[in-house]
Amino acid sequence: MSRNLIIFLCIASLMDAGLTDMGLRLQLIGEANPIMAFLYEHSYIAFYGIKIILPLSLFFIAAKVGKRLLINNLFRLSTVIYLGILLLHAYWISTSFSQSLNI
Repeated sequence: MSRNLIIFLCIASLMDAGLTDMGLRLQLIGEANPIMAFLYEHSYIAFYGIKIILPLSLFFIAAKVGKRLLINNLFRLSTVIYLGILLLHAYWISTSFSQSLNI
């Protein structure tokens, strides 16, 4: 498993957490994941904690499983999903800015 891929997933998860928090605070979006919505409503620390702990656990999983094809493909799929999520965040941020600027 590529270390760079895991680092990207960790950074993407943190970006997702920060951007989601910003979007929720500004009431621009809603949290689509019911578990994360529950955590967000009850504890910001738990929300950010999960967003940090889950990707960091990938370092340990990758070390244990080595270079198994299925696991590597799942990591790649996770990367594609996070890219989609970050693009979605970019879309609503740009839409919000353009609406506030009346563009």
